[in-house]
Amino acid sequence: MKVIAFLTDFGLSDAYVGQMKGVALRICPEAKLADITHGIPKYNVLWGAHILRISRRYFPKGTVFVGVVDPGVGSERKAVAIVGEEGNVYVGPDNGLLYPSAAEEGIKAVYELNPEKAGLPEIAHTFHGRDLFTPAAALIACGVNPASIGRRLSADDLVKLPKIPRKPKVMGEAVRARVVYVDGFGNIITDMGTSELRNYLGVKLGGIVQISFDGGRTWVSVKYGRTFSDVPEGSLVLYEGSHGLIEIAVNRGNAALALNPARDVLMKKAAKQLNR
Repeated sequence: MKVIAFLTDFGLSDAYVGQMKGVALRICPEAKLADITHGIPKYNVLWGAHILRISRRYFPKGTVFVGVVDPGVGSERKAVAIVGEEGNVYVGPDNGLLYPSAAEEGIKAVYELNPEKAGLPEIAHTFHGRDLFTPAAALIACGVNPASIGRRLSADDLVKLPKIPRKPKVMGEAVRARVVYVDGFGNIITDMGTSELRNYLGVKLGGIVQISFDGGRTWVSVKYGRTFSDVPEGSLVLYEGSHGLIEIAVNRGNAALALNPARDVLMKKAAKQLNR
């Protein structure tokens, strides 16, 4: 199978995604094109890296992933193709976006793309996604050896991002996590995992967590549940979401509108706990 999967922060209101797909099909007409998402928050490389990492497992082995969350486009940052041990290839900017996925799979080889061999005849300084990354991915999907369109690099040379979930910062009886994303439903997604919540706060499923988005001046009690329906409609719930991270939601409501989340959220175990 020749699968090319795209992840970007471009959105769908402009022609950028369509142009990339057109380039891919022109170079490799038999390729199957898939979209992971084009809704990564603008310039949020960390969130893009996380979504790529947790999404890659659902694709067939040998997929060529094109990742474009590239605030440094046109700068001195490298354009790379990373070949994984399972046969997947990750193509995009060397800014950490690709690293967590490739490292989790196991890195077999890394190549810095040669624009003259891998790209279109004319490459826009501000659109490497269309003019360099996608052509390279399409060539690779159709059987071109990455070694023929780039020079070998050491994996140690790659820009590395931390993988999330991450250890929260302990602040007295509370811990601090970062808000990394608010989805279309208004669910607030943090960089904390379930094991971190339980290990650092000692809260069991069905228990109560207190949260604060204003540095600890105001605290709100939230039930730790499995899913939205564990609380009445309109109530807050804290749970492990499909991204493997702790999320805060309102059952059939919008937690972001209700709480106005800042970049950080403090969490602590409520003094009074409910039975499971």
